[in-house]
Amino acid sequence: MDLDSQSSFFAILAAVLLFVVVFSVLKGLLRMILLAIAITTAIVTWIFVQNKGFTLLSFITSTPRPWMVQTVAWTSAALVLFLFFYVMNWFAHIFSPTKGKAGVCGLISTSLMCVLMMWVATVAVSYYGTISRVSYYHDLAEAHFHGAATPDVPLFTRGKQLIRTMPALAWLESVDPLESASQSNLACIVAYGCSLSEAEYTRFYKEKLEPLNIPHSSRFLDLFGDEGLRKLVAEEQFVSLLENDRLNTFLHYNGTYKKLESPWQVEY
Repeated sequence: MDLDSQSSFFAILAAVLLFVVVFSVLKGLLRMILLAIAITTAIVTWIFVQNKGFTLLSFITSTPRPWMVQTVAWTSAALVLFLFFYVMNWFAHIFSPTKGKAGVCGLISTSLMCVLMMWVATVAVSYYGTISRVSYYHDLAEAHFHGAATPDVPLFTRGKQLIRTMPALAWLESVDPLESASQSNLACIVAYGCSLSEAEYTRFYKEKLEPLNIPHSSRFLDLFGDEGLRKLVAEEQFVSLLENDRLNTFLHYNGTYKKLESPWQVEY
């Protein structure tokens, strides 16, 4: 075989190997994405039936029971997973029993990767829900004091609240590294107060915050009057507001952190 033939042969061999590697990576990525979609869809179905189960069952029986809702929810989730697995098995033979031990190992590793992806996605949704909630309280202050339209609770905030109030999913809060109820609640208070004039936020403090028995609660007035914080709120830089050092300092004063852990709402 001459030099040109050898070069052509090795070039073709390299191209084939590259194709095999790329195809394997893409196949694994596709498998992971499809499995993640299957699991996510099953969870969404389970949550939907948990919340709407009594309404759905009212078309069948006039006296729906909690156990009926649970049965329908888990059955629906299992059916969704079965359908996805059936389609994936037909489409790509990912879960073929002929693969034996390697197939089982692949399924386990793929499942773990999907769980990791879902955890990251949940953390992202939770964090965006927190930021949306801070923005919501800025809009709420405008509605309460300046005649703006009453805002709707943001979609991501409602999604986060739904996830966190489900008993089976409540544990997610404990493994969320970005979650801090006290920090979120304080940021909402500051976004609300910094949207008001001095007379307005003083009234707000007297009526709503002073009764909370926060240590040295007049510190709220200092936050509301802080030009830097007011600028962040006016420019709607709510991520920077949430992470602001002044808020962290406020929280760590004499147990304030504990006082602001419970959900905080403006009630007018």
